[in-house]
Amino acid sequence: MACTLAEAIAEQLAGRGVRRMFGIPGGGSNLELIEAAGRRGIDFVLTRTETAAAIMAAVTGELTGVPGVALTGVGPGAASAVNGVAYAALERAPMILFTDGPAASQHQAFDQNALFEPITKRQVRLRPDDGGAQIAALLDDACRLPRGPVHVDLTAPDAQTIVADDRPEAVATAPAPIDGDALESARALLGASRRPIIIAGMEARYAGADGALGRLADALGCPVLLTYKAKGCLADADPRMIGSFTGATAEAACLGRADLIVLYGFDPVEMIPGPWHYTAPVLDLFPGPKARNPMATAATLTAPLSDAVEILLAATTPSDWTGEDIADLRRDMRDRLTLAGDGHTAATVVDALAAGAPDGCRLAVDAGAHMFSAMGLWRAVAPHDVLKSNGLSTMGFAVPAAIAAALETPERPVVALTGDGGLMMCLGELATAAEHGLKVVTIVLNDGALSLIDVKQQSRQHPAAGVRYPMIDFAVAGLAMGCAAWRVGRGEPLADVITEAFEAARPALIDVDIDPAGYGDQIAALRG
Repeated sequence: MACTLAEAIAEQLAGRGVRRMFGIPGGGSNLELIEAAGRRGIDFVLTRTETAAAIMAAVTGELTGVPGVALTGVGPGAASAVNGVAYAALERAPMILFTDGPAASQHQAFDQNALFEPITKRQVRLRPDDGGAQIAALLDDACRLPRGPVHVDLTAPDAQTIVADDRPEAVATAPAPIDGDALESARALLGASRRPIIIAGMEARYAGADGALGRLADALGCPVLLTYKAKGCLADADPRMIGSFTGATAEAACLGRADLIVLYGFDPVEMIPGPWHYTAPVLDLFPGPKARNPMATAATLTAPLSDAVEILLAATTPSDWTGEDIADLRRDMRDRLTLAGDGHTAATVVDALAAGAPDGCRLAVDAGAHMFSAMGLWRAVAPHDVLKSNGLSTMGFAVPAAIAAALETPERPVVALTGDGGLMMCLGELATAAEHGLKVVTIVLNDGALSLIDVKQQSRQHPAAGVRYPMIDFAVAGLAMGCAAWRVGRGEPLADVITEAFEAARPALIDVDIDPAGYGDQIAALRG
């Protein structure tokens, strides 16, 4: 059956389970895609920036496993999406970006495919002669490990061209066989280990790998560290759960006692730069191709994580770790999160939020000094309970991520925890939340500074420059964007305000004046 190329694309997106697209349309092929997708039940969400659109699409891809979709105009629209596409690349999120173009004259003209080449898995100029087949291949590429974004340039004339229905038939691919030598090496390492430790990463979120992680940890009776992206893959309340792994000082006491370190779905992008100080052998369990680890590995077993665990369970025996050992390590990690200050601090706000948020609340966390308290103190139960930019660590993430989550799972409450610097980068998206009636709660920790960078500047004994600015009344801005809003002073009560915010019939914003004085000591305890 003949149809336009835009209709063929929309048909394939709908067939893959895409339910919405995000972006700011240009006047070209975007309009054809929006119209064709709308007739197939795919909503278009108008965002206020292209960066936020790309972040929303990427987070949707993470939550669903279906490529998230973003649209931009030619030239400046495409260029403005770069940060969000970089997020998808470094956070391994399946996503497809459609850009109008390329430009037909020198006006707004640059090579858009070349712009996105370093941060996408594939870049194409989609043509009518093979567009249907190409779009199917691109969607497959976005979902193939390591997951990531793909980029499509599409002109309006090509989008409007009638094409044949040339969708390729789906071909099932058998999983690659498990390498026998690698399996034997993995079994030998586990069999010889008496004090193993597991570091679980982002791939533990998918395909039931979180449940297999629990079975492996239970069989070994060993401590578990989770990267920020893997938070919730083992519930924070689980007695084997120690805390977060970042590659810094905080976990050194734990890893230094190990005689085997098991990487479980760990991607090297999740680790901050720095030397690997540990001498214990490393066993790497990962479901597919990955970037090179920063440490030497004694064995690498490539297989779906659930399958790998089921095969390896026969080689596991309870370790020598005691419950007291693990509790001591957990206590040490918790103590490092101590944050001093007068009145409200990031830690007191997170504690109040955890006490006042409804059951099942999802947390989106922005980059900044507040993230240490948020990631350490918030209790997660399942994968994706906490959304965090880790590989890219971009500011301006929490609000777009919370909006994407609210659209995808409207039955779950969601809160965005951000600093003042991060909120200023995406303030307009509060209006996006209001337009769609999303009951997203935003809490902005307001201290008039880029506090994480301020701490680094102070540690180098440089004069303060470029990191502090006048305090902004975000409650006033939130009201202007259509939110219910409150401003809470440093010594004023917060609990009742949090309750009111979650009960509001529209998006809500709480602007909390916090004391940043303790950040330096906290960061030194966690990162050294």
